[in-house]
Amino acid sequence: MMLDFWFDFSSPYAYLASTRVDALAARTGATLRWRPMLLGAVFREVGQVQVPLLAASEAKQRHYGVDMLRWAAWWDAPFRFPSSFPIRSLLPLRTFLAHPDPIPFAHAVYRAAWAEDRDITDADVLRACGATEEALAAAPTMKQALLDHTTEAVAAGVFGAPTFIVDGKWLFWGQDRLDMVEQCLGGWVPPA
Repeated sequence: MMLDFWFDFSSPYAYLASTRVDALAARTGATLRWRPMLLGAVFREVGQVQVPLLAASEAKQRHYGVDMLRWAAWWDAPFRFPSSFPIRSLLPLRTFLAHPDPIPFAHAVYRAAWAEDRDITDADVLRACGATEEALAAAPTMKQALLDHTTEAVAAGVFGAPTFIVDGKWLFWGQDRLDMVEQCLGGWVPPA
């Protein structure tokens, strides 16, 4: 079965999901595709506010902060909310698309942003995450590819990150749906 993992480095919940998705795919035998998208562009296309975390009420913002810490603790994932938010993810996403070995790079970028509070818009930080000079040089040429991915995400029904799509049929939104994703990959057919 195919598992598409739609992500943007700007999403804390996509970071949390990224710490689990590879092992989930290995357990289920799924073919995993990491699918980058521009989350802000997705939000714009679906009529969502640009930074939902910051648009929430004060009480809900406090809950989000605690919720992220709880998920990180539950999954034993290092987590520290970045001092600069929202995160601009254009350069790391384009570099991901140009990278010859993008998955280890993605994990390092996520750690840099969401565990180490490092500026992932800085090319030196991306180099420290494993970006090759070739990938960084090619990143500007990935503009259309990233836009195409984003358009494809919206066409597939994606409205936030992380989103998981199983075999092009079943969409699950949020890191808290990984149990359902795993069951679906194991043969469970969710209600439509």
